[in-house]
Amino acid sequence: MRIGVDIDDVIAECALPYLRRFADEFGVELPPEPGWHTLNELTEVSPADKDRFRIRTYDGDFFGSLEPYADCPIVLEQLVEAGHELYFITARAEKRRIVTETWLREKGLFDHAKAVHLKPAGDFDPTRAPGRYDAGSSARYKVRLAQELELDRFCEDDRTISVALAEAGTRVWLFDHPWNRDVGHSLIERVMGWSDIADKVGLPGAAA
Repeated sequence: MRIGVDIDDVIAECALPYLRRFADEFGVELPPEPGWHTLNELTEVSPADKDRFRIRTYDGDFFGSLEPYADCPIVLEQLVEAGHELYFITARAEKRRIVTETWLREKGLFDHAKAVHLKPAGDFDPTRAPGRYDAGSSARYKVRLAQELELDRFCEDDRTISVALAEAGTRVWLFDHPWNRDVGHSLIERVMGWSDIADKVGLPGAAA
């Protein structure tokens, strides 16, 4: 299979470390099961302050400090050994290529992928406020790549992106998170992590 693989909250845990920094910055309390949806619920912080925090955090050391999910590296390696082709496809901006590829190399993941795709500047919606997450344009970018690369599967966590991929005909392994629990589509299969994918594909997985 040719498999597209998102990075944030698919390869590496991203939402929780981001929200912990956010809570420390603004002195807010996180709910028992926080996720990206939590940002909309924290109305005591203004949208402008949220945008500024996002830009400052992403321009800092944040992406270089993330950790892969424990079962991810071995399953990615086994997928490649089994003959599957992996393409890392993230909605991170192209300007973050150096920090992204450096991190992938440091974690021993870079060589597993045929290519690493980041979102080109021209794919961003110019009407969106700087620093504001834009799932719509990210969905269009990933759908286009999925079609150009003729992907058989896409590993994704975002609800908007996963539905767009499925509606365009790409089968999705949706990594289960609090912010995507309401997603359902005949081409979307919910997975609990990389070991779950290993089981579905018939790999030894993290137990090897």
